[in-house]
Amino acid sequence: MKLYDAMSANTKRVRIFVAEKEIELPKVTLELAKDTRTSDFRKINPLGEVPALELDDGTVITESLAVCRYLEAAFPDRPLMGVSATDQGRIATWSERIHSQLFMTYGLMVRHSLPLFADVLEQVPAFADAMRRAIPEKWRLLESAMAEDTDFIVGDQFSFADVEGMTVLTMADAFDLGIPKTCRRMLRWADAMRDRPSLQA
Repeated sequence: MKLYDAMSANTKRVRIFVAEKEIELPKVTLELAKDTRTSDFRKINPLGEVPALELDDGTVITESLAVCRYLEAAFPDRPLMGVSATDQGRIATWSERIHSQLFMTYGLMVRHSLPLFADVLEQVPAFADAMRRAIPEKWRLLESAMAEDTDFIVGDQFSFADVEGMTVLTMADAFDLGIPKTCRRMLRWADAMRDRPSLQA
């Protein structure tokens, strides 16, 4: 089994997940938008995107959430997606909130502004600007829903919801669009996540 990897937010999500679960997983590191668009790699993933997890039998799993779900099932020790039905539901709720409200907002801003994506979609600079302006309010919405007395996004244990959040945190830091100073709970959480070795994965 091996992971096709590159420097991107979606592969960052998988690398954090793998590090937190302490999985030994060989990686093939590619250059985004160059190696990932070759005919050889498109035989692995026709979309030319990473991550892609190639299993020992040749099966290929793509899309970062699908890769993480496979690894959660294949390596059940140190569960990050919940054990009980309630925990699974709560973690999935928050993971989706963070993904849809924050990750996608940052991601659309990036895709509509960086030259790297100019040949992938028709870029609309005004849309990128709108996404940029929306980011602070997205953080404030999550702040208002987050529990007052928790060190993690869901309950008292690190979970996939924190992985999603850490993925967004790397984008926030990279583009200097961080958490508003009024979001004290999210800022406290972010400080704790920056201390986790997996953030450097």
